[in-house]
Amino acid sequence: MKKFATLVALALCALPLFGQKLSKEEKAAQGQERYDAAVAAINAKAWVLVPSEYTTVEGEIVSNDNNDFFLSYEGENAFACAGFITGNGENNMGDVTKYEVNIDKKGNVRITMSVLGRRWKGTYKINMRRGDNAADVIFTPGGNNPTRRFHGPIVPLAQASYNKRANPI
Repeated sequence: MKKFATLVALALCALPLFGQKLSKEEKAAQGQERYDAAVAAINAKAWVLVPSEYTTVEGEIVSNDNNDFFLSYEGENAFACAGFITGNGENNMGDVTKYEVNIDKKGNVRITMSVLGRRWKGTYKINMRRGDNAADVIFTPGGNNPTRRFHGPIVPLAQASYNKRANPI
């Protein structure tokens, strides 16, 4: 009985060692797939960015796991919800008055998007490096409001997991 218990204990200890780990090439291929999907969504004007972290006005970096906070571009309108994205905690809708996408020789994507809504206006500068869908965003609101920064993946609308509330303002 002791031999059986010892064998079971050794098997349980060794089990995690046999778990599949992705090689460097497999990780790069998955990152490239995410990048390609994000670029297609950016060009189709149908994407969502749910921030994984943001910087407060005081300069503190805060992790975010709430999919109620998002920035999206759907057709000709932008939607956003979260004080650190828009300056208010409402579900905001705005017209996109400028949308420029530039892809450099290395494949890095730079987006400049100006939004004009009833309670939300300003310019987003979005930078996404080649090989993955992670983007850095700088939002410069109109008026004397402070600049906001956040970071997260750009995902096609069809694949996104975010909570867009009804009746945006």
